[in-house]
Amino acid sequence: MVFSSKFILSFLVPGFLTTTVSAQYDIAVSATEGCTPLSVTYNLVSTASADTITSYYWDFGNGQTSTLRDPGPVVYNSAGIFTPSLKLNNISAAVISKTDMIKVYRTVYATFRYYDTVSYYTYVFEHTDVLDNSSTYSYLWDFEDVGTKTGSREIITFPTVDSFLVSLTVTDNHGCNNTASDMVVILEDIVIQNVFTPNDDNTNDFFIVSSKGSYPLNVKIYTRSGTMIYENEGFTVTWDGRTASGQNLSPGVYFYVVEAMYGDPYERYSKSGVLYMYK
Repeated sequence: MVFSSKFILSFLVPGFLTTTVSAQYDIAVSATEGCTPLSVTYNLVSTASADTITSYYWDFGNGQTSTLRDPGPVVYNSAGIFTPSLKLNNISAAVISKTDMIKVYRTVYATFRYYDTVSYYTYVFEHTDVLDNSSTYSYLWDFEDVGTKTGSREIITFPTVDSFLVSLTVTDNHGCNNTASDMVVILEDIVIQNVFTPNDDNTNDFFIVSSKGSYPLNVKIYTRSGTMIYENEGFTVTWDGRTASGQNLSPGVYFYVVEAMYGDPYERYSKSGVLYMYK
């Protein structure tokens, strides 16, 4: 849709001081309102029989200007109400000004975060972009095989350890919308034993920490005084109650620290605790 407004000019054209020019001019725009980034095309339309305009100075109200007769698309990246104007032949009295002609609404980004809970395979999803209090919003989450939800914050239990494509679309009452997606990796929670008995009876002889193949782990064992006596890395780490050099340790209380070596943004595999060794 093209919008226009009319302006009657009567002025002395520089270089032709004895000639009075009266003409009718329109400003035509491709849109008067929309969502960021809003692209607006401007045109000067003249119905004069002889067009004597030789210079143009456009001010689009957003800090951008142009000296072309018909400027290319002007992009409004910020929300607000803008007053464009056009000065003809550099004459102050020959200015077309359109008060509050362009209305731009901010598009809210559908950025979101997620983190796990204490329940297996259960994650919290939250929209994170700042909202405009003058607008209202609707949400549409798509959790792939799990289904859809419509809140700004949702708690979802996934059926199994796997990767799920999660998408969020946010739409406001002006029709502005944005969609964001992320591949969410659902991890097996790491369960760490706190007692083992390395006495070679083939029952509970090892302290075993496994990431189920999700991330390689770094495992450290400390004495009660804080001395590290063992460290190893891998997807599964097994400790037999000896130092790294093979020395047998006495039964008692020890401490463990388990951390993923990389790629664990929500610290799913970051745990520490007390370990009891009996023989």
